[in-house]
Amino acid sequence: MPHVLIFALIFAVHYFLSTRTSVYWGAIIPVAYLAYCGWIFTAHQVNHPIKLTLLLLFGLGMFLIEWEEGRKIFKKKQQNELNKMKTQDI
Repeated sequence: MPHVLIFALIFAVHYFLSTRTSVYWGAIIPVAYLAYCGWIFTAHQVNHPIKLTLLLLFGLGMFLIEWEEGRKIFKKKQQNELNKMKTQDI
């Protein structure tokens, strides 16, 4: 159960960072995840390399999908602000 809470917290922080102005904030957690998977591989903590490869691809895919969603929401918020500014100018 605690692992689920940790993963939920990590994804919540990643989502928050993905919706910030700079696109690079959202890259922090995926890069850390890649480094962690690399450490697992070099420390030989996984029994089978295919298991690690699938874990790496699945996790990275989840982070990249969430990153893309965060960027879409940021752009939508930015467009809404521009529309508000345009209507106040008219």
